[in-house]
Parts: sequence; structure tokens; C-alpha cells
Amino acid sequence: MHQAYQVHSILKQVVQIESLAAYGNNVILGTRSGQIIMYSVDEKAGVDMRMFNKNFSRKPITQMEVIEEEKLLFVLTDQMIHVCDLSRMESSFVLAHVSQDTKGVTLFTLDVDSQKSTTGETATIIRLCCAIRRRLIFFFWKKDKLASLELSIELADVPRSLCWVGQTICVGCKDEYVVYNISTIPPTKHDLFPTSSATSREPCISLIRKDLLGVSKDDYLILVDPSKYVSRDGSTEIVSIDQKNALPPLAWSQALLGLVWDEPYVVGRTQSAVEVRSLVGKDTLVQTIPELQKSKFLVRSQGGTIFAAATSELWCIRLVDIPTQRAQLLHQKKYQLAIELTEISKEPAEDKAQTIRQIHMFYAKELFTNKEFSAAMKEFEKASIDPYDVIRLFPNLVPELAATTGMDAVPTASVPQLEERDLEYAYLALIEFLAQARQREVVKLRDAKSSSKSLLEIIDTTLLKCYLQTNDSLVAPLLRLNQCHLEESEKTLKKHNKISELIILYQMKGKHKEALKLLREQANKEGSVLQGRERTIRYLQQLGGDHLPLIFEFADWVLQEAPQGGLTIFTVELIEVESLPRAKVLDFLVSKHKSLVIPYLEHVINIWDDTNTLRHNLLIKQYREQVQRMLENDKNNPDLEPLRSKLYKMLAETNSYSPDRVLEDFPTTVLLEERALILGRLKKHEKVLAIYIQALGDVSKAKAYAEANYGHDENIFHILLKTVLNPLPQAPYEGITMHLDFVKPNRKVALDLLNAYATKIDPSDIFQYLPDDMSLKQLQNYLEISIRTQLADKHQRQMMIGLLEAESNRLQSELKNQKQIAFELNEFSVCPECKKRFSSQSAFVRYPNGQVVHLSCHDRSARAALQQ
Repeated sequence: MHQAYQVHSILKQVVQIESLAAYGNNVILGTRSGQIIMYSVDEKAGVDMRMFNKNFSRKPITQMEVIEEEKLLFVLTDQMIHVCDLSRMESSFVLAHVSQDTKGVTLFTLDVDSQKSTTGETATIIRLCCAIRRRLIFFFWKKDKLASLELSIELADVPRSLCWVGQTICVGCKDEYVVYNISTIPPTKHDLFPTSSATSREPCISLIRKDLLGVSKDDYLILVDPSKYVSRDGSTEIVSIDQKNALPPLAWSQALLGLVWDEPYVVGRTQSAVEVRSLVGKDTLVQTIPELQKSKFLVRSQGGTIFAAATSELWCIRLVDIPTQRAQLLHQKKYQLAIELTEISKEPAEDKAQTIRQIHMFYAKELFTNKEFSAAMKEFEKASIDPYDVIRLFPNLVPELAATTGMDAVPTASVPQLEERDLEYAYLALIEFLAQARQREVVKLRDAKSSSKSLLEIIDTTLLKCYLQTNDSLVAPLLRLNQCHLEESEKTLKKHNKISELIILYQMKGKHKEALKLLREQANKEGSVLQGRERTIRYLQQLGGDHLPLIFEFADWVLQEAPQGGLTIFTVELIEVESLPRAKVLDFLVSKHKSLVIPYLEHVINIWDDTNTLRHNLLIKQYREQVQRMLENDKNNPDLEPLRSKLYKMLAETNSYSPDRVLEDFPTTVLLEERALILGRLKKHEKVLAIYIQALGDVSKAKAYAEANYGHDENIFHILLKTVLNPLPQAPYEGITMHLDFVKPNRKVALDLLNAYATKIDPSDIFQYLPDDMSLKQLQNYLEISIRTQLADKHQRQMMIGLLEAESNRLQSELKNQKQIAFELNEFSVCPECKKRFSSQSAFVRYPNGQVVHLSCHDRSARAALQQ
């Protein structure tokens, strides 16, 4: 406890005080005999009567409220509301208005709201709620009188206490408290709780912190947030009591009889004394004032000034100066209350901010010493302390690299050494603090404000150590943010045997060689989390072309141990892999891992659609060499046919290889079908057909080739027939044997070709190759088809000539008739499109229907028609 207020007895009246109001340094007394008296109370000048109205009313003045902004005094007497003008001191409470509509009122409450207009003027809106028997009736102040709000609420009991906050009215009756939401139509009722658990007590309600209701129940003050009862969607759902209470109930020594809020204190009147309490801290009692035991009224005038009155005595309660109170509170370690007092002090803003910051630091240190780590970190946050100074509270977390940045340091000498069971809670609180500090530092760096990247390193490195102690699943995500200090983090991760996370650290810091060396060491280590080659493969896949020498260096051992899996280093579907320089990758594979050249080229060409001629040539060469080797050494190899099929398919289907270059390396004694495909690309029909007929004896492939190329060369069937009827004396290439069916002219095959392709073989071109002893009967079918086809072509041509001549004659006649058409344009002729006359220089267009329009009008109409 400490002395927050000083009490001064200022008057002992012979009149009986029935009500009390105050504003500024002025206090207004309402008496039982209907008098109203105003005194001015000044610390230096003393007490001075300013206004006195002896005959204001014949009945007691039961309630008064002052609207200081408008200099209005609302008075309840004779069960009616009277409004006095306080701006005219000489008139002594001159009546501005008496509301007959309020007749029967026993209690009232006011709501005052100031609003700024678009012109910058401030308007004060005054609303009045009157309790008339079991009804609440609402009014508002309109210029110089009270006007009805057309709103009323029926109650279950006579109200004994009222308080208006925003859009809610709290009503205290004999047995219960009720809150009404007046923003809905009709107003929504919400039951709070009984006024007392046992005995019957008078209800007591007061406004706390401008937006909270202080409601008394038994020996407690319950704080209620009225905004919980104002629904945003228009619903009428009742909020539970647990949700309503923003702060825990405040205990008092006895039941409250009266209450005022004077920030940061709640001043309450009990049966034996006036108590001053705080809303913060565990020990809420600040001061007890027993000399005010007989007081019946409490009213707050202005910040730090409260008036209390008994039946015939008046006291002024003034706040002790804040620096004096603050010194006492700091000595008692009541830091929260010291902060609240400092916030309302009139000290210079800069000094106030610095003082509050220092108190937060003292409070944080106290909380930390008491092992309230989470609350301590929140206070450090409010103090805007350098995160490194907080880290220094944990000696085992302080990085060797760090140095303080020069801000106020937390004194650590008296901070106790934390035991093992407390450390985890402390680390968790520190993590939350550092996470927020990190976020601020990142924003400063991004916005190019004053911030230190080394501080960010210290924060992240400390977070790493905390995560390793509390939740190591958060280590990897932190390392990927790439702000941890390399050497310190490396040492810490090795100490905790976090090899997988160490790889992430190396990767994010660009230490790829160290990471890959570690992966190679761990690959064959039994029980290691990095055992195997998969992590190395994934790492190499992500490096990209800038690290190609490193990829080749560490891919070598993977390819040796697992060729097919290792090849995915160069073939997986990642942009980093696909963008690797393929020529260099190919050179690497050719020089060190030749068995993987074909799989690599197949992936590049077939999956990535590579069209590079050199790579296509190389794949064909690789196919050809392997097939040729198998044909020479192991014809029964099961891989021979699939490989040869791939070679054949590539030669037949792809257009990206160079036929003349590929042909240079092809053998002449084997792979003749494949050679024929290459020669076909070069349009060397005679050589192709010689291979198919004389070397392979495959007439069907020869016919297929001729059919495929007939559109490009109509003489190809003549060449085929010549090859069959006039074979070469020796095989097309040395070292191969001619097919026995085609050593001599093969009449059967020739006749089959003549009959099958009679329309494509001209008799005049092939008679010279036919054997002299071939009878005309054998050629009958061919000649009939050929001659009939030629006659049909001739007849078709004659008919076409006739039709074209007739069409030509028709057009000549039509042209002659069109040339004979004449029409006249003169100065009276008008264009039907634009309604303008034709000038002598106008270009025009005549339509088939005889209409004549300007050329420009015709063009405009044509464009419009195209756009539709």
C-alpha cells in the first residue's frame, strides 16, 4: 500500500446534502430543502462560493449531472428533470428547460458523445434515460429542450441504479442486474447476475475506463464489457458470463455503497471507509481512507480530483503527485501500477516514454527472477529492448560471435541460475519473444530502415539453440530462412548430432562441397539418417548449371554404385536439371560412364524433345555400335532385337539426324535394312531398291518404299521394275550375297508389279527391259489397264477443253453486253447512301441493280458489313 490521495475537509454545512456534482475545480451541492450551491475549490485560493439558488425547488435535489462541454446541469427534483445553464454565473442556476414529459422520474443517466462534422466543427450529442416507475424512457437534448427519442423499455422491477455505455443500458434492480442493447428494435434484454448471493443489497454501477461497466456483487466488483451485447449481425444471442468478463472480479473488504473511476484507480465507498484499489497486480488495495467513513456521496471532478460528501460535510480528495507515487511503487515492486500512473502524467512525452521503458525493464527482470518467463518476455517486448540483452539472460545461449549493440542492457548479475526443469519454460517464452523480434528486424531490412543483419544472425542462431532444446522439428524451417551464423550453428548442430539439419545449413549458406562430402561420408554409415544415395541425388539435382563441376565430381561415386538411380541426377523433371548444359553432361558420361550414354540420350530426345542433330547422330551411332557388336559376338543376346528395333524406329521416324553423316559410319555387310532407310532419306532410290530386291529379296518392302515416294518421284516404279528385270551383275556392296530369286530377271515378280501398278507404269518406258520371249498374252492385263487409263485421261482432257471453251465464250458475250450498258450522271444525281450530289471529280460504283454510289460510301458499307 501507499498514499495515492490526500484528503482535505473543505466545508461543514448546516444544510443537509442530498446530491453532489462536480466539474473542473467546481463542486455543486443539492440539498434536502431544494437549494443548489456551487463552490470553487482551489489548492492555493481555498474555497469560494460561486453560485447559490436558495429557492430552486420546494423538494429535495435528489440527483445532478454536469455536461461540462455544454455548461449544462441536469437536476432531478420533484420527480422531474430540470436543465440549468451554468455559463451565466450571475444568474445562479438559471433554468434553461423543465421537461414535463419526465414527470414521475426517480432516476436518470446521461450519454454524452462528441462528433466532428465534415467542416471540422465539434457537436456534442446528449442523450437522457429516465426511470419512471417500471419503465425506461429516452430523450435527447435538442438545442434548448429535451425531445423524445421515441424509445421506451418496460421493466420487471423498479430500477435503483442506471449506467449508459454506448448502445447499452445497464439497469440495477433490487434483485438483479440487466443489460439492454438499444441498437436493436425492440431493445434486446440480457440478464447478468443477482445483486447479491445472500442478503439484499442496493445495486451499484459505475463507468470504468470509458467503455467498461463496474458492477458490484457482494464484496466484489465485476467488470463487464458492454460491447459483447451489441451484436454486429443483428442477432440476439446471449453471451455467457465467462465471455463477458474482460478482467477477473475485484475483491473489496466490504460491499460497495458507491463507486467512481479516477484513472488508474477505482475509488469505492464502503460502510467503514473509502478504499482506493488498482485493476492491475495481485494486491489491488492501494489506500484505505477511514476518515471518510461517514461519506454518502462520491463524485469525480477531473483527473486526480474527487469530491466526497456526508450529510453536512464536504471533502476534496486529491491525487498525490505522480513522481512521488512512482518512487513508492517502484520500491514496492508494483511496476504495472507505476506504468499506468506514468502514462497519465503530464511529464514531457520523451521523458515519459523513457521512464515507462525503464519500468517495463525492471518489471520484466522481476518477472524473470520469479520464473514467470512468458510475462517477462512480454514486458521486454514493451520495453523495446535489444534482443541480445535478453539472450544474455541465458549464458549457455550467448553466441561467441555476438557483441552488444549499445542499447540499455538488462542487468544480469542478480538473475538466478535456472534449473533444468525451468529451462524449457524459459526457452519457450524466449522463442516467442525472439520470433516477434525477428519479424521486426526482417521488416526493417526489407524497408531499408536502420537494422543490423548481424542482430538477425544472433536471433536466428539463438532460436536454433532453443528449438534444439524444445522442438527440433522447427530447426529445418528456421535454417531455410538462411540467417543463422554458419560457424556457431555448425558447432551446435554437430554437438546435437543433427546431421540432416547440418546439410540444410550448408546448402543455404552455399557450402555445397562440405554438404556433399558429409553426404558421401554418411551414405554407407550404418544407422545414419543419411544412409544411402537418395539424399545426395536430390541435393545434386537442385544445384543447377552454376555448379556443374561439383555435380560431376560427386555424381561420379553415385553413378558407380547405382547407375540407373544416379542417372536421375541428369534426367529428373526439374527445371534445374533440364537446364543443365547437355553437351557437357554428355561429354562427362561418354568419358566416365559410357553405359549411361544411351539412357541419357533417350531421355533427352524422347522425353524432353531435344532436336539437336549431333545428339541424334550420337544416339544412332551408339545404337549401331552396340547392335553391330552383338551381331558379331552374341547373336542370341535377348537385348539385340529390342535395341535394333529402337535403331530402326529412330532412323524411320525422326527428322533430326544427318543421313549423310550417319551413313559414313554404317557397315555395308550388315544392317542393310537400316542402311536402306538412311539412303531413302537421301532419295537414292536405285540403291535402296537394290538392297531390298537384290540383297534382301524383300519385294513387299520395296513396293512399300516405292508407294511412299511415288508422290515425289513418279519414275520410282520404273526403277523398281528395272531392278527386277535388269539386275546388276554383282551385289550392291562387297561382302554380301545376292538373293537367289533375283540373280536373273524375275518374270513373275515383274508381271505382279505390272498388274498391280499398271496406272503408274508407262508402257513406253519399260518395253526395253521386258524379255524378248515374254508373250503378249502375259502382258494383256497390264496393257488393257494401261491403254484404258490413257484413253480415259485423253477423253477427260478433251472434255475439259470443250467446257473451258464454252465458258470462255459465255464470258466474252457477257462482257460485251455489260459494255453496252449506259447511264447518266449529272449535277442533279444524288448518292443514295450519303444523300450528296456527285461532283465532276467523284469516283463512283454502280451496283447490279442500277444504283450508283460514291466509291467512299461503297467502301464504308463494305467495311461495316465485314464487322458484323
